[in-house]
Amino acid sequence: MTRRDLPPELLALLHAIDACEREADTLVGDLSEEQVNWQEHPGQSWSVAQCLDHLTKINPFYLAGFVPLVAAAKLKGVGPFNGLRSTAIGRWFVSSMEPPVRRKLNANARAVPFDRLPRGGLVDAFKRSHDSHRALVEMAADVDVNRVTGPNPFFPMIRMRISTVLRIIPAHDRRHVWQAANVKRALKGG
Repeated sequence: MTRRDLPPELLALLHAIDACEREADTLVGDLSEEQVNWQEHPGQSWSVAQCLDHLTKINPFYLAGFVPLVAAAKLKGVGPFNGLRSTAIGRWFVSSMEPPVRRKLNANARAVPFDRLPRGGLVDAFKRSHDSHRALVEMAADVDVNRVTGPNPFFPMIRMRISTVLRIIPAHDRRHVWQAANVKRALKGG
């Protein structure tokens, strides 16, 4: 299936990821190795590099368990695609990820960024972290993702609709790309 064949809601998710990747390119593009690792409050806030590294780590980890669920649902014929409808809790969770950040959250230990990161390859790694999200979006085109649920990787007792999971990655990306942009503004004195 090509992008043109995707339902508009799914295509919008891919466009959102593409926009975050372009923004990451712009953020890192004119920064030196030192600048990309600069922290406004050393040890208390993240650098541009740490924001991107966090996303690079969390995206594939978060989605790992959901990809096989959607693949199995596709094989079972749990379809067709019927829009993206999250529960009230799912909508709240996605909106809590969106910038501007209203509440600071602690990163899961699996996604805590390294203290210092090389500038080279930073954005490419971030882009590769979206591979499983893109695959999930493409598979979702043939599945009613409102009927498929899976355990939240951090709170397994909470089951989430795949329609919510698909929205979390772009929202969470926007949160930390926004954070990185604020770091860059502070660095540049703006």
